[in-house]
Amino acid sequence: MGKSIDPMLVLGKAVDMNVKIKGGDFPLGAMPMKIQRIVREANECYGYPVDYLAGAMLVAVGLGIGNTHFARLKGKWDESAILFMALVGRPGACKSHPLNFAIRPFTELDGKATRAYVKECEEYERQRELPMKERTDPHPVAPVCKRFLISDATPEAMLLIHSQNLRGILMWNDELAGWFKNFNRYNKGSDEEYWLKLFNANPSYSDRKGVKNSIYISRPFISVVGTIQNGILNELAQGSRTSNGFIDRLLFVMPGNQDKQPWSDREPSFDIEAAWADIIGRLVAMPYETDDDGNIVAGILPFTPEAKSRLYEWQRQNTEECNREESDALKGVYNKFDFHAIRFCLIMQMARWACGEADKSEIDLVSVENAISLVDYFKTTATRVQGIIRELSLSELQRAVMSALPDEFTTEQGVEIAAENSMPERTFKDFIRRFTGIHFQKIRHGIYGKI
Repeated sequence: MGKSIDPMLVLGKAVDMNVKIKGGDFPLGAMPMKIQRIVREANECYGYPVDYLAGAMLVAVGLGIGNTHFARLKGKWDESAILFMALVGRPGACKSHPLNFAIRPFTELDGKATRAYVKECEEYERQRELPMKERTDPHPVAPVCKRFLISDATPEAMLLIHSQNLRGILMWNDELAGWFKNFNRYNKGSDEEYWLKLFNANPSYSDRKGVKNSIYISRPFISVVGTIQNGILNELAQGSRTSNGFIDRLLFVMPGNQDKQPWSDREPSFDIEAAWADIIGRLVAMPYETDDDGNIVAGILPFTPEAKSRLYEWQRQNTEECNREESDALKGVYNKFDFHAIRFCLIMQMARWACGEADKSEIDLVSVENAISLVDYFKTTATRVQGIIRELSLSELQRAVMSALPDEFTTEQGVEIAAENSMPERTFKDFIRRFTGIHFQKIRHGIYGKI
């Protein structure tokens, strides 16, 4: 408590600033130094965009933590490291390779576990075929496949897998559109509401017809990650996914520069795959206790007094920004960052521990500052994504008015220009109101600018 903080470590200021990052908007300095080195090497040698790789690494670290540790702000308010993340970019923007790199330690762990499971199943069947007196165990128990990753499963199947892997699992879709387009494919219920419950880690159960046994999970941990193209973002916002807050819970990774990069002939100066696997391996190897029902007893990380004070200060600023925001879409996004900020604090603290830069007894000021810088990044990308969604959904008339408006205009000027394009005054004012914060910014009373 009250430990002194080296200011040169806050936000990674000790990083070598001579190394140039190609097209990176992501606050890489917020990450532990070991992870920074891996990301920089992958960027320089393989051309992996920093944003995609570092963003996917956040999800991977969160999965490594799973239900073993929670951040506690006060009372019984605990947040886990659950994240729903989309890597956004045009076709050919090199999204999949960085995602695969970040998730690879878990694919290898799952591969090893699956091979062991196959052998255990063979032995189980062999034992069942033996006479009772010749069995090693008179009543052999069917083996369970331990895993971290799933890609396509019904809600019932996913909960069954999760009940066998209470530490936590990740829904990993290379094309995220396949995830949300399959909502309600197997039933007539609302999958959006189901995923909202999972994001909040609310107790989940399944006892629908066709399920042999009811499944109850008191504290689910299911994260989501995948890629999505700019051009189909509007499909993500269709139906009830905007009104029910589903889209507000998604974090969007979106580099400002998505230009194709030439190959580099530079070889990595160290084994970045092994270095990353070591970091994830340390998280996965953390021991944990279980209660009488087999549920994981999470370690609780409280905040140091100075860390909590800084987080409360940030939350007041976020609240003020949210209240000033005129776009309902962005209001919803900003509201959810209260929860994302705490989750980032937990992920940052545990990532620093896994890299040997901090302990994991409490969340300190460094992790809070780094978490805040991540929130700032994801606020920016959320605004850009909302802009793309609105742009894709603009009518031909709205596009014409947008094109005719100058970069800065008064309400009266806008009304005149709208009228010249056959848009009524009331419709234009509603247009401005709905898209302020997305396509327009309010400079001062009665004066707007195009974003």
